[in-house]
Amino acid sequence: MRDRNRSRSIFRVTQPSSLAPDRSPRASATAAFVLLLLAAGASTTARAAPILFPETPAGWPAQVRDETDVAPYLAFHKAMAMARAKGFETFQTANQSAYDVRTYDLDLNANPNIPLLTGSVKVRATVLTGPLTTMELDFYSNMAVDSVRAGGVPASFSRSGNLLIVNLDRPYATGETMEVKVSYHGLPTGGSFAFDSANGRSLIWSLSEPFGARTWWPCKDYPSDKADSVDVRVSVPSGMITASNGNLLESSDDGTTARTHWKERYPITTYLVSVTSYAYTVYSDWYHSTSTDSMEIRFFIYPENAASTANVNSKIKNMIAAFAARFGPYPFLAEKYGEAEFNWGGGMEHQTCTSLGVFFEYVIAHELSHQWWGDMVTCRDFHHVWLNEGFATYSEALWAEANSGASGYLSDLMGNQYFGAGTIYVPDENNENRVFSSNLSYNKPSWVLHMLRHVLGDATFFAALHAYYQQYQYRTAVTEEFRDVCEAVSGRDLHRFFQEWIYGEYYPNYQFGSSWIAAPGGGYDVSLVLEQTQTWQLFWMPVDVTVNTPAGPQTFVVMDSLAHQAFSLHVAQRPDSVQIDPFSWILRRVTGPVTLVNGRPARPQLELDPPRPNPVRRGAMFSFSMPRDGAARLSLFDVTGARVRSLDLGTLRSGPHEIVWDGLDQASRSVPPGVYAVRLEACGERRTQRISVIR
Repeated sequence: MRDRNRSRSIFRVTQPSSLAPDRSPRASATAAFVLLLLAAGASTTARAAPILFPETPAGWPAQVRDETDVAPYLAFHKAMAMARAKGFETFQTANQSAYDVRTYDLDLNANPNIPLLTGSVKVRATVLTGPLTTMELDFYSNMAVDSVRAGGVPASFSRSGNLLIVNLDRPYATGETMEVKVSYHGLPTGGSFAFDSANGRSLIWSLSEPFGARTWWPCKDYPSDKADSVDVRVSVPSGMITASNGNLLESSDDGTTARTHWKERYPITTYLVSVTSYAYTVYSDWYHSTSTDSMEIRFFIYPENAASTANVNSKIKNMIAAFAARFGPYPFLAEKYGEAEFNWGGGMEHQTCTSLGVFFEYVIAHELSHQWWGDMVTCRDFHHVWLNEGFATYSEALWAEANSGASGYLSDLMGNQYFGAGTIYVPDENNENRVFSSNLSYNKPSWVLHMLRHVLGDATFFAALHAYYQQYQYRTAVTEEFRDVCEAVSGRDLHRFFQEWIYGEYYPNYQFGSSWIAAPGGGYDVSLVLEQTQTWQLFWMPVDVTVNTPAGPQTFVVMDSLAHQAFSLHVAQRPDSVQIDPFSWILRRVTGPVTLVNGRPARPQLELDPPRPNPVRRGAMFSFSMPRDGAARLSLFDVTGARVRSLDLGTLRSGPHEIVWDGLDQASRSVPPGVYAVRLEACGERRTQRISVIR
């Protein structure tokens, strides 16, 4: 560990500045204090009608129901979907790495009355490393293969676990195009393709993120290989309407069978291919990208809910305009944006046609923004899923900013703070709780983008997003590629910033002191000492320092990168107080006085961090900080407001503490899956967080 007491430097700052990153080494260590041991498990049931977040149950604190903080809700349901498909994922084989898929052509017959899915898929691919004599496709083993053709002639095949191995009609050399057609049938398992019902009528839907496409059609099921185009042909019973990706090419209903042909002409990864079929009410709105050009927004809604969802859906064209101004043009202007209602608790950003189970404004904004970040630019693997979910969570704040200015923007972000352990980079992409952690894949990454905005400045930050859009549109990316774009646009070395915030843990904990004296030449010299007191790592960050004077506040930017630094500032009038990061540009804590008013520090407050992990299966930790010595109690409430568990923690000392919960209720039974409120009461104050339990 680095000797913190030896790290010291002195700077004089006389005006706001934007400084280049410091390259000094960092220190790292971890520490935790566990008081109790507890856990969790879960699953949930679908609801036919669209829902908003439920009303605040009786007895819940008002701050529990924060409808702008949708990350726990969305992450909960995506983790549930991945958990249902647990075990389907595999490593990409050498054979799969040797070819690049160009097109998929799906022809599906979905019969909800049996239920049975009968289908075929034609795969065209270019050989990258030849010669190839086989094509290996991901296809779940419970689905029966009826026949295979390669190069237009019958072909033999074999199966190895969830891998389908097709023997090609001949060896294919590098650069050649090979074509395979697989016909199959079965009842998909794992919940990625569902025969369902809503309001007494048949419903068919799919949700394949991250590795579920292989459960209902043979494919190369990795986000790193986007097909150039996909055709989706669907036959269902008469009266059902099918929504899917891209443009509608054909639609017919002969009274027995309804047939639909959709075509996605933009590159698309397998998990974004979708099908929803139902007796929908279909209507349209229009987004005008220019005064003369427009794009259809098409809604596929349960008839019972068309009226109740119309108001929030009318905002979508304005959301598209707001995001286009920030990111670049809507990526699929030649096709559409759509919504298809289905029986699922959250939302899924299927390309050009989001599937929604709830119609809340910030869920809609989140999923819409994925059309840029997740669909147009897709994380190459789920180690870097923050490039999807963190960007979409940050986009919620940008939508709040478009509506309410800076106050709405910051208010939205303040609900996303996470101070716990874990890296944003996902070490294990087969762990659903890590891939879809509301804290580490959604909320904390939104703060990384917020902080990057301040590091680069508004103009440069949004120029970097535009450049990222241009360079990686319809492709895939990883963290380092986004970082390199930001460096190229800004001319700055951002390696340390991304290393600390994406691959490092926790946050900076600042402690500071200040004083001022009259300067010989007039005005006042302000002496500021800023320390990073955390043990885990040192952070390089530009820190705003605001000196309040009778003439108004004056804000400086000091570059802090060491455990102990001293700065000298100069103002024209006698200071009243000094504030550190008053506009909350850093995900941080300040254990010294945030504000010194006439030399007196502000009173510290009770703090409760978001739980980790979240969603949770078998263990959750709660970190909190006591402002002073006192008794503390931690309680868990279900969605009805009933107290599920109460823990009297006794008298605790001031400072940080951690509690690990075992997932049991007061009677020592495992709590059922769902969303719960965790309430901490201490020192006359009350703080609440939400946690999702899955199985």
